[in-house]
Amino acid sequence: MTELNLRNATERDEEVILSLLMDMHKESGLGSVNKDRVNKAIRHCRELGCILIAEVQGVPKAVLGLRPDRFWWSDDFGLFDQFTYVAPEARKTRAIFKMVDAARSMAKQAGIPLVIANFGVVDTKAKSRLYKTFGKELGVTVITGETSHFLWR
Repeated sequence: MTELNLRNATERDEEVILSLLMDMHKESGLGSVNKDRVNKAIRHCRELGCILIAEVQGVPKAVLGLRPDRFWWSDDFGLFDQFTYVAPEARKTRAIFKMVDAARSMAKQAGIPLVIANFGVVDTKAKSRLYKTFGKELGVTVITGETSHFLWR
């Protein structure tokens, strides 16, 4: 049986989180990458929200960065996912389900909604089916205009 543990990230995890997010970027085919901005996003989530790490056999293989924020039209808060990535070798585990369940619990305890999104061009149908199991589907993301430097696929 595969050992799967979930834990909150600490400052010591920033390098492994960056590595996982660089893997996600390579896989996604979306735009250029600025590691300084990625590191700032990691710190922002860790300091103002939280980052969940799923370890498979003791090795970090999945990450979910969360941050509380207000909806642009309201004073109401939500718990928003900033980034979600599960390494290919961990996709047949329950890592994504454990991370989303923990995030749901946090949002419920805070009395706010959890907002997670599937933003990307890789396996969109399968990911959309998966994400629909987590809650209510709201809309579609469309990108248009000059995308040649943003969409590599």
